[in-house]
Amino acid sequence: MRSWQFTLPGLQDLDSPTASLANADTEARGAIFTRQEVVNFILDLIGYTPDKPLFEFRLLEPSFGRGDFILPVIDRLLSAYLNQKKTTTTDLVEAIRAVELHADTFCQTKSEAAKLLSLRGLSPSEITQLIDAWFVRGDFLLTDISKEFTHVVGNPPYVRQELIPEELMGEYRRRYSTIYDRADLYVPFIERSLSLLQEEGVLGFVCADRWMKNRYGGPLRQLVADHYCLQAYVDLQNVPAFHEEVMAYPAIFVIGRNVDRATRVAQVATIEREGLALLAKEMVAPQLPEASHVRELAISKTGTAPWLFEAVDDLALLRRLEETFPSVEEVGCRVGIGVATGADRIFIQPYDDLDVEADRKLPLL
Repeated sequence: MRSWQFTLPGLQDLDSPTASLANADTEARGAIFTRQEVVNFILDLIGYTPDKPLFEFRLLEPSFGRGDFILPVIDRLLSAYLNQKKTTTTDLVEAIRAVELHADTFCQTKSEAAKLLSLRGLSPSEITQLIDAWFVRGDFLLTDISKEFTHVVGNPPYVRQELIPEELMGEYRRRYSTIYDRADLYVPFIERSLSLLQEEGVLGFVCADRWMKNRYGGPLRQLVADHYCLQAYVDLQNVPAFHEEVMAYPAIFVIGRNVDRATRVAQVATIEREGLALLAKEMVAPQLPEASHVRELAISKTGTAPWLFEAVDDLALLRRLEETFPSVEEVGCRVGIGVATGADRIFIQPYDDLDVEADRKLPLL
């Protein structure tokens, strides 16, 4: 089998703040890799299945990394193409756009995609045509993407603001209104991805669910409430959704454009493939089975209010309390997120038990 190699533009062709991220290590660029069972589950949830004419769709992967999503996407696209034989490979050119900033990862995943196409019987010229069209190297938040998509899928990077060069962060803030307070990088990734959905388009992401509840997610929740519909939410907190252990609470969410319906909510107890396939069928079924563990909820359209999937029965009471009483901040209490010492059992102790000078002690509670 032929070995495929691709050359890249030099880093001098990228803006210098972006270039600093283009060669960053895995942790610095927020790269967390998704298990294949979860990838297939998300593709099923958004309806990107080989029994459909996938060659008529346009799918975007905004940060493809080492190919956890884009390689299965290509495999499904080729299955639909070979099974239905209603098109030529030229007609597949617009079926995918996949963006990645990191230099080595970009080359490696393009090579893996070329190998996959070769195994499926495509000629060298067909492979080159498709690979060159599908894969785009650049910063998704800055790269010019002129067309809209029927599907957006992936695992956006999870990067804290302080790790991003100040000049670059300023440009992000200028372009994306959802970057608020301490919002992580995945927030503008979601905003831009939603803006690239065409009529009836659908987005399926797996990432931290913090934006659905906390302060910095308020503008993004407002955006979704005003212009989109949260079609599905799947809690992954108790399962290993990624190849590495993560500190954030992961979830899958599916957001649609120009649809208005109740949100289907589920919690995953295992990532066993057959179980996820059955759950996906329930999540997308026209009507839920009577014995289904999937719930249907009406997500608040009040804008920035948190989405509380776990406390549905208590929401009416919570809203009444919010309307009746002032918040703890309004009466003079300051609420923080705690501290990260790296050695809590050493540095966090009852005041009198901590053997440190009194003027070095800080109250935590």
